Amino acid sequence: MSINIQSRLGDYLYLAMGDCNGHKVVIAVGYTFGYADKKAKQFEEASLGTVKYIDISVVKSGDKEKCKTLEKLA
Repeated sequence: MSINIQSRLGDYLYLAMGDCNGHKVVIAVGYTFGYADKKAKQFEEASLGTVKYIDISVVKSGDKEKCKTLEKLA
C-alpha cells in the first residue's frame, strides 16, 4: 500500500484519528503523513491507554469530507 499522495505541501491535511471512550477523535494533524503518524503515537503513549490510535484520514485543504483513509505505520 502506498501512503504517498503526490501533491504540494499544504494541499492535503493528515488527521490522525483515535478512539477515546468510544468516541472517534482527532489526536494529531500534520501536513505530512509521517508527522501526523509520529505525533499520534506520542499522544497515544502519553495518554497511558486512554486513547487508542486508529488510522489517518486525508482531507484536501478546503474540503469538509475525507478523501482517503490510511493505516497507521507499524
